[in-house]
Amino acid sequence: MPTSLTCVKAGQGQVAMQNIPMPDQPGPGQALVRTTLSTVCGSDIHIVDELPVPAGVPMGHEAVGVVEAIGPGVTAFRPGDRVVVSCLLSCGVCVRCQEGNSQVCQTFAAPNNLLFGAQGQYFLVNGAQTSMAKVPDSLEDEQVIFVGDILSTGFGAIERAGLRTGDTVAIFAQGPVGLCATMAARALGAGLIIAVEGIPERQAMAKRMGADIVVEPNEAVQRIMALTNNVGVDVAVEALGHQATFENACAVTRWGGTVSSVGVYGAFPTLTLPTTGTFLHRRIITTLCPVGTDRMERLMRLIERGRIDPRPLFTHHMKLEETPAAYERFRKREGGVLKIALRP
Repeated sequence: MPTSLTCVKAGQGQVAMQNIPMPDQPGPGQALVRTTLSTVCGSDIHIVDELPVPAGVPMGHEAVGVVEAIGPGVTAFRPGDRVVVSCLLSCGVCVRCQEGNSQVCQTFAAPNNLLFGAQGQYFLVNGAQTSMAKVPDSLEDEQVIFVGDILSTGFGAIERAGLRTGDTVAIFAQGPVGLCATMAARALGAGLIIAVEGIPERQAMAKRMGADIVVEPNEAVQRIMALTNNVGVDVAVEALGHQATFENACAVTRWGGTVSSVGVYGAFPTLTLPTTGTFLHRRIITTLCPVGTDRMERLMRLIERGRIDPRPLFTHHMKLEETPAAYERFRKREGGVLKIALRP
Protein backbone atom coordinates (compact mmCIF):
# COMPACT_ATOMS: atom_id res chain seq x y z
CA MET A 1 0.00 0.00 0.00
CA PRO A 2 1.52 3.39 -0.99
CA THR A 3 1.95 6.20 1.53
CA SER A 4 1.70 9.98 1.35
CA LEU A 5 3.72 12.47 3.40
CA THR A 6 0.84 14.56 4.75
CA CYS A 7 0.27 17.25 7.35
CA VAL A 8 -1.99 15.94 10.15
CA LYS A 9 -3.46 17.45 13.26
CA ALA A 10 -1.12 16.20 16.01
CA GLY A 11 -3.09 17.68 18.92
CA GLN A 12 -4.91 20.84 19.87
CA GLY A 13 -2.93 23.68 18.31
CA GLN A 14 -0.38 21.32 16.73
CA VAL A 15 0.30 19.80 13.31
CA ALA A 16 3.03 17.45 12.09
CA MET A 17 4.06 15.64 8.92
CA GLN A 18 3.30 11.91 8.81
CA ASN A 19 3.30 9.18 6.23
CA ILE A 20 -0.28 8.00 5.89
CA PRO A 21 -1.49 5.03 3.81
CA MET A 22 -3.17 5.49 0.45
CA PRO A 23 -5.26 2.81 -1.26
CA ASP A 24 -3.87 0.95 -4.26
CA GLN A 25 -7.17 1.60 -6.00
CA PRO A 26 -9.72 4.34 -5.17
CA GLY A 27 -13.16 3.18 -4.08
CA PRO A 28 -16.50 3.90 -5.78
CA GLY A 29 -16.86 7.58 -6.63
CA GLN A 30 -13.31 8.38 -5.51
CA ALA A 31 -10.24 9.80 -7.24
CA LEU A 32 -6.63 9.64 -6.09
CA VAL A 33 -4.89 12.96 -6.81
CA ARG A 34 -1.18 13.77 -6.76
CA THR A 35 -0.74 17.25 -5.31
CA THR A 36 1.07 19.90 -7.34
CA LEU A 37 0.04 22.93 -5.24
CA SER A 38 -1.58 23.32 -1.84
CA THR A 39 -1.90 26.06 0.77
CA VAL A 40 -2.96 26.83 4.34
CA CYS A 41 -6.44 28.26 4.89
CA GLY A 42 -7.86 30.20 7.82
CA SER A 43 -10.28 27.31 8.32
CA ASP A 44 -7.28 25.04 8.93
CA ILE A 45 -6.31 27.23 11.87
CA HIS A 46 -9.82 26.97 13.29
CA ILE A 47 -9.72 23.16 12.91
CA VAL A 48 -6.33 22.84 14.59
CA ASP A 49 -6.65 25.50 17.29
CA GLU A 50 -10.33 25.66 18.21
CA LEU A 51 -12.53 22.81 16.99
CA PRO A 52 -12.77 19.38 18.66
CA VAL A 53 -11.31 17.55 15.66
CA PRO A 54 -9.35 14.48 16.80
CA ALA A 55 -5.60 14.11 16.39
CA GLY A 56 -4.46 12.22 13.31
CA VAL A 57 -6.90 13.88 10.88
CA PRO A 58 -5.17 14.73 7.56
CA MET A 59 -5.18 18.47 6.95
CA GLY A 60 -5.73 20.65 3.90
CA HIS A 61 -8.68 21.35 1.61
CA GLU A 62 -7.26 23.65 -1.09
CA ALA A 63 -5.27 21.98 -3.85
CA VAL A 64 -4.51 21.53 -7.51
CA GLY A 65 -3.14 18.21 -8.71
CA VAL A 66 -3.04 15.44 -11.28
CA VAL A 67 -5.41 12.48 -11.23
CA GLU A 68 -3.47 9.30 -10.55
CA ALA A 69 -6.35 6.82 -10.44
CA ILE A 70 -10.15 6.78 -10.44
CA GLY A 71 -12.66 4.50 -8.81
CA PRO A 72 -15.85 2.95 -10.20
CA GLY A 73 -18.48 5.49 -11.22
CA VAL A 74 -16.07 8.31 -12.02
CA THR A 75 -16.47 8.94 -15.74
CA ALA A 76 -15.78 12.68 -16.10
CA PHE A 77 -12.06 12.32 -15.35
CA ARG A 78 -9.19 10.03 -16.22
CA PRO A 79 -5.62 9.52 -14.98
CA GLY A 80 -3.38 12.36 -16.11
CA ASP A 81 -6.07 15.04 -15.91
CA ARG A 82 -4.99 18.22 -14.17
CA VAL A 83 -7.70 19.17 -11.70
CA VAL A 84 -8.72 21.63 -9.02
CA VAL A 85 -10.85 20.30 -6.16
CA SER A 86 -13.72 21.79 -4.18
CA CYS A 87 -13.11 22.27 -0.48
CA LEU A 88 -16.58 20.85 0.24
CA LEU A 89 -17.61 17.58 -1.38
CA SER A 90 -20.89 16.93 -3.14
CA CYS A 91 -22.71 14.01 -4.72
CA GLY A 92 -24.57 15.96 -7.41
CA VAL A 93 -27.81 13.97 -7.05
CA CYS A 94 -29.30 14.66 -3.60
CA VAL A 95 -32.05 17.28 -3.20
CA ARG A 96 -29.63 19.93 -1.92
CA CYS A 97 -27.27 19.43 -4.85
CA GLN A 98 -30.11 19.49 -7.34
CA GLU A 99 -31.43 22.78 -5.98
CA GLY A 100 -28.00 24.35 -6.39
CA ASN A 101 -26.78 24.11 -2.79
CA SER A 102 -23.99 21.58 -3.28
CA GLN A 103 -22.08 23.01 -0.31
CA VAL A 104 -24.70 21.48 2.00
CA CYS A 105 -24.90 18.15 0.18
CA GLN A 106 -26.96 15.62 2.14
CA THR A 107 -24.87 12.64 1.02
CA PHE A 108 -21.63 14.13 2.31
CA ALA A 109 -23.10 15.78 5.39
CA ALA A 110 -20.91 17.88 7.70
CA PRO A 111 -18.30 17.22 8.95
CA ASN A 112 -17.75 14.54 6.29
CA ASN A 113 -18.25 17.04 3.47
CA LEU A 114 -14.88 18.75 3.98
CA LEU A 115 -11.98 17.69 1.79
CA PHE A 116 -9.15 16.39 3.98
CA GLY A 117 -5.53 15.59 3.24
CA ALA A 118 -4.75 18.10 0.48
CA GLN A 119 -1.60 19.19 2.34
CA GLY A 120 0.02 15.94 1.32
CA GLN A 121 1.75 14.33 -1.62
CA TYR A 122 -1.48 12.50 -2.51
CA PHE A 123 -5.08 12.77 -1.35
CA LEU A 124 -8.41 11.06 -1.96
CA VAL A 125 -11.46 12.90 -3.27
CA ASN A 126 -14.90 11.52 -2.47
CA GLY A 127 -17.67 12.50 -4.85
CA ALA A 128 -14.99 13.11 -7.47
CA GLN A 129 -17.45 13.19 -10.37
CA THR A 130 -18.92 16.52 -9.19
CA SER A 131 -16.23 17.80 -6.78
CA MET A 132 -13.40 18.33 -9.26
CA ALA A 133 -12.90 20.42 -12.38
CA LYS A 134 -10.36 20.11 -15.17
CA VAL A 135 -7.87 22.96 -15.33
CA PRO A 136 -7.41 24.56 -18.77
CA ASP A 137 -3.89 24.27 -20.14
CA SER A 138 -3.74 28.06 -20.38
CA LEU A 139 -3.98 28.54 -16.61
CA GLU A 140 -1.32 28.08 -13.92
CA ASP A 141 -1.88 26.24 -10.65
CA GLU A 142 -1.59 29.52 -8.73
CA GLN A 143 -4.35 31.07 -10.83
CA VAL A 144 -6.94 28.39 -10.15
CA ILE A 145 -6.35 26.92 -6.69
CA PHE A 146 -8.64 29.43 -4.98
CA VAL A 147 -11.71 28.63 -7.10
CA GLY A 148 -12.26 25.59 -4.87
CA ASP A 149 -12.54 27.65 -1.69
CA ILE A 150 -11.79 31.26 -0.85
CA LEU A 151 -12.44 32.83 -4.26
CA SER A 152 -15.78 31.04 -4.48
CA THR A 153 -16.59 32.09 -0.90
CA GLY A 154 -15.75 35.73 -1.62
CA PHE A 155 -17.93 35.74 -4.72
CA GLY A 156 -20.66 33.92 -2.80
CA ALA A 157 -20.68 36.62 -0.12
CA ILE A 158 -21.43 39.24 -2.78
CA GLU A 159 -23.80 37.12 -4.88
CA ARG A 160 -25.99 36.00 -1.97
CA ALA A 161 -26.17 39.58 -0.75
CA GLY A 162 -28.04 40.39 -3.97
CA LEU A 163 -25.61 43.09 -5.09
CA ARG A 164 -27.05 45.38 -7.73
CA THR A 165 -25.01 47.36 -10.22
CA GLY A 166 -23.74 50.53 -8.56
CA ASP A 167 -24.34 49.39 -4.96
CA THR A 168 -22.09 50.62 -2.17
CA VAL A 169 -20.25 47.80 -0.37
CA ALA A 170 -18.21 47.72 2.84
CA ILE A 171 -15.99 44.67 3.37
CA PHE A 172 -14.74 44.18 6.91
CA ALA A 173 -11.29 42.51 7.12
CA GLN A 174 -8.99 42.08 4.16
CA GLY A 175 -7.58 38.68 4.84
CA PRO A 176 -7.68 36.17 1.96
CA VAL A 177 -11.49 35.74 2.02
CA GLY A 178 -12.13 39.46 2.45
CA LEU A 179 -9.81 40.25 -0.44
CA CYS A 180 -11.68 37.75 -2.60
CA ALA A 181 -14.93 39.48 -1.65
CA THR A 182 -13.35 42.80 -2.65
CA MET A 183 -12.32 41.27 -5.95
CA ALA A 184 -15.85 39.95 -6.44
CA ALA A 185 -17.50 43.29 -5.62
CA ARG A 186 -15.45 44.94 -8.33
CA ALA A 187 -16.11 42.18 -10.87
CA LEU A 188 -19.85 42.16 -10.17
CA GLY A 189 -20.39 45.88 -10.56
CA ALA A 190 -20.28 47.58 -7.15
CA GLY A 191 -20.28 51.37 -7.39
CA LEU A 192 -18.19 52.10 -4.29
CA ILE A 193 -16.08 49.53 -2.44
CA ILE A 194 -14.94 50.41 1.08
CA ALA A 195 -12.45 48.02 2.67
CA VAL A 196 -11.86 47.88 6.43
CA GLU A 197 -8.35 46.79 7.41
CA GLY A 198 -5.58 47.87 9.76
CA ILE A 199 -2.55 45.93 8.49
CA PRO A 200 -0.61 48.06 5.97
CA GLU A 201 0.23 45.18 3.60
CA ARG A 202 -3.40 44.12 3.49
CA GLN A 203 -4.55 47.70 3.00
CA ALA A 204 -2.34 47.92 -0.08
CA MET A 205 -3.60 44.59 -1.39
CA ALA A 206 -7.20 45.70 -0.88
CA LYS A 207 -6.56 48.65 -3.19
CA ARG A 208 -4.93 46.32 -5.69
CA MET A 209 -7.92 43.97 -5.62
CA GLY A 210 -10.44 46.76 -6.23
CA ALA A 211 -11.18 48.75 -3.08
CA ASP A 212 -11.82 52.45 -3.71
CA ILE A 213 -11.27 53.48 -0.09
CA VAL A 214 -9.60 51.70 2.84
CA VAL A 215 -10.45 52.69 6.42
CA GLU A 216 -8.99 51.70 9.78
CA PRO A 217 -11.10 49.30 11.90
CA ASN A 218 -11.24 51.61 14.94
CA GLU A 219 -12.87 54.37 12.92
CA ALA A 220 -14.76 52.25 10.40
CA VAL A 221 -18.32 53.02 11.51
CA GLN A 222 -17.82 56.76 11.65
CA ARG A 223 -15.91 56.91 8.35
CA ILE A 224 -18.33 54.68 6.47
CA MET A 225 -21.38 56.59 7.69
CA ALA A 226 -19.71 59.86 6.69
CA LEU A 227 -18.85 58.47 3.25
CA THR A 228 -22.50 57.46 2.72
CA ASN A 229 -24.08 60.71 4.02
CA ASN A 230 -25.18 58.83 7.17
CA VAL A 231 -27.35 56.47 5.12
CA GLY A 232 -25.15 53.37 5.31
CA VAL A 233 -24.01 50.89 2.69
CA ASP A 234 -26.20 48.63 0.60
CA VAL A 235 -24.11 45.58 1.48
CA ALA A 236 -21.71 44.97 4.37
CA VAL A 237 -19.55 41.84 4.31
CA GLU A 238 -18.16 40.42 7.57
CA ALA A 239 -15.11 38.34 6.64
CA LEU A 240 -13.28 38.02 9.96
CA GLY A 241 -15.49 36.11 12.38
CA HIS A 242 -15.45 38.45 15.41
CA GLN A 243 -18.37 39.79 17.42
CA ALA A 244 -17.17 43.40 17.19
CA THR A 245 -16.72 43.18 13.43
CA PHE A 246 -20.20 41.70 13.01
CA GLU A 247 -21.68 44.52 15.08
CA ASN A 248 -19.86 47.12 13.00
CA ALA A 249 -21.09 45.52 9.78
CA CYS A 250 -24.64 45.75 11.10
CA ALA A 251 -24.11 49.33 12.20
CA VAL A 252 -23.09 50.59 8.75
CA THR A 253 -25.80 48.79 6.77
CA ARG A 254 -28.69 50.95 5.61
CA TRP A 255 -32.30 50.10 6.32
CA GLY A 256 -33.28 47.44 3.82
CA GLY A 257 -29.64 46.57 3.17
CA THR A 258 -27.84 43.26 3.62
CA VAL A 259 -25.25 42.05 6.10
CA SER A 260 -23.39 39.17 4.46
CA SER A 261 -21.37 37.06 6.89
CA VAL A 262 -18.63 34.67 5.72
CA GLY A 263 -16.47 34.92 8.84
CA VAL A 264 -15.83 31.73 10.82
CA TYR A 265 -16.84 32.30 14.44
CA GLY A 266 -15.22 29.10 15.71
CA ALA A 267 -13.57 30.80 18.69
CA PHE A 268 -16.87 32.19 20.00
CA PRO A 269 -19.64 30.05 21.55
CA THR A 270 -22.29 32.65 20.71
CA LEU A 271 -22.79 35.55 18.33
CA THR A 272 -25.18 38.27 19.44
CA LEU A 273 -27.10 40.70 17.28
CA PRO A 274 -27.07 44.36 18.31
CA THR A 275 -30.62 45.57 18.93
CA THR A 276 -30.16 49.35 18.98
CA GLY A 277 -30.95 50.75 15.56
CA THR A 278 -29.26 48.06 13.51
CA PHE A 279 -31.77 45.33 14.39
CA LEU A 280 -34.58 46.83 12.33
CA HIS A 281 -35.29 45.86 8.73
CA ARG A 282 -31.98 44.52 7.55
CA ARG A 283 -31.31 41.21 5.88
CA ILE A 284 -28.65 38.98 7.43
CA ILE A 285 -27.30 36.10 5.37
CA THR A 286 -24.55 33.53 5.85
CA THR A 287 -22.73 31.69 3.11
CA LEU A 288 -20.77 28.46 2.91
CA CYS A 289 -18.40 28.18 -0.01
CA PRO A 290 -20.36 27.44 -3.23
CA VAL A 291 -18.79 24.33 -4.73
CA GLY A 292 -18.95 21.82 -7.54
CA THR A 293 -17.63 21.37 -11.06
CA ASP A 294 -19.78 24.03 -12.71
CA ARG A 295 -18.97 26.62 -10.05
CA MET A 296 -15.22 26.15 -10.43
CA GLU A 297 -15.42 26.18 -14.22
CA ARG A 298 -17.30 29.49 -14.16
CA LEU A 299 -14.70 31.12 -11.92
CA MET A 300 -11.88 29.78 -14.07
CA ARG A 301 -13.51 31.41 -17.10
CA LEU A 302 -13.30 34.77 -15.34
CA ILE A 303 -9.62 34.15 -14.67
CA GLU A 304 -8.90 32.89 -18.17
CA ARG A 305 -10.44 36.02 -19.69
CA GLY A 306 -8.47 38.32 -17.41
CA ARG A 307 -11.48 39.59 -15.44
CA ILE A 308 -9.82 38.69 -12.14
CA ASP A 309 -6.34 37.61 -11.08
CA PRO A 310 -6.00 35.99 -7.63
CA ARG A 311 -2.27 35.25 -7.96
CA PRO A 312 -1.13 38.29 -5.92
CA LEU A 313 -2.68 36.65 -2.84
CA PHE A 314 0.32 34.32 -2.75
CA THR A 315 2.91 36.21 -0.72
CA HIS A 316 5.10 33.29 0.36
CA HIS A 317 6.37 30.01 -1.12
CA MET A 318 7.45 26.94 0.86
CA LYS A 319 8.00 23.22 0.41
CA LEU A 320 5.15 20.86 1.23
CA GLU A 321 7.26 19.20 3.93
CA GLU A 322 7.51 22.62 5.60
CA THR A 323 3.74 22.82 6.12
CA PRO A 324 3.95 22.91 9.97
CA ALA A 325 6.21 25.97 9.71
CA ALA A 326 3.73 27.45 7.23
CA TYR A 327 0.98 27.08 9.83
CA GLU A 328 3.03 29.08 12.31
CA ARG A 329 3.79 31.80 9.80
CA PHE A 330 0.16 32.00 8.73
CA ARG A 331 -1.15 31.96 12.30
CA LYS A 332 1.18 34.78 13.38
CA ARG A 333 0.72 36.75 10.12
CA GLU A 334 4.50 37.01 9.80
CA GLY A 335 6.00 39.11 7.02
CA GLY A 336 2.70 40.35 5.64
CA VAL A 337 1.63 36.79 4.80
CA LEU A 338 -1.66 36.27 3.00
CA LYS A 339 -1.42 32.85 1.33
CA ILE A 340 1.50 30.42 1.25
CA ALA A 341 2.10 28.31 -1.85
CA LEU A 342 3.08 24.78 -0.78
CA ARG A 343 4.69 22.56 -3.41
CA PRO A 344 6.08 19.02 -3.17
